[in-house]
Amino acid sequence: MKLENSIFEESYLTSFSQTGIHNVLTNNSILSLMETIAGAHSGYCHYSFDELSKESKVWFLLNWKLKVYNRPGADEKITIKTWGRFFNKHFTIRDFKMFDETGKLCAIATSKWCLIDVLTGKIAKLPENLAEIFFGFRDESVFNITDLPKLTIPSSTPSYFDTYKIRRFDLDINKHVHNLNYLNYAYEVLPQKIYDGNELNNLEISYKKEIKYGDTIKSFLYENDNIYTIVIKSEDESVIHAIIKIY
Repeated sequence: MKLENSIFEESYLTSFSQTGIHNVLTNNSILSLMETIAGAHSGYCHYSFDELSKESKVWFLLNWKLKVYNRPGADEKITIKTWGRFFNKHFTIRDFKMFDETGKLCAIATSKWCLIDVLTGKIAKLPENLAEIFFGFRDESVFNITDLPKLTIPSSTPSYFDTYKIRRFDLDINKHVHNLNYLNYAYEVLPQKIYDGNELNNLEISYKKEIKYGDTIKSFLYENDNIYTIVIKSEDESVIHAIIKIY
């Protein structure tokens, strides 16, 4: 690993478990690797989950936006670069680039994070010296955007929905559903021919409300011009937990 010009870089060897039915990295695996390097960067800067837990705070993911150009297979060396590019007192934005062993760009992503006070359950103020903590931020956006796009529920009627009760293995260290499991729920309602086809290379996720053990959720599928929007709601449909767009 190295940190240079505010960019944190790490290389990984992909595994068979990270590939899907087409023997290439899935969107879930790519985001998982990016999440891993984000944690490694925070750990390198002594601002990780462990350090934050002493202040009763945790990092909380608000949004993802991913675009994939090329998908490595198993047992391939990849390199991921990440950097912080913006923050205010409420949230920070982190970008990513993933390359294969030849240096070819495989994927880009951007993400939005906030701090949560675990004692109050409310958003905590980010430190004013956050850029200093991470050895500098960069004004470089992989999508040339200042903020992540807001996702809305389509006005059309959903074409399908599925009900699911949260299990223990869905949970993360915060005892909430791990953010990447939302993507698993979304893929579960995709039409079979879309799921069996090539991986869709564009993905956006907006997290609205955490899901806890024992909750029952409903995932609604909306289809429009090869764009698949999945809205995850509570069982009584009064709470929106997430909106996911795959295309």
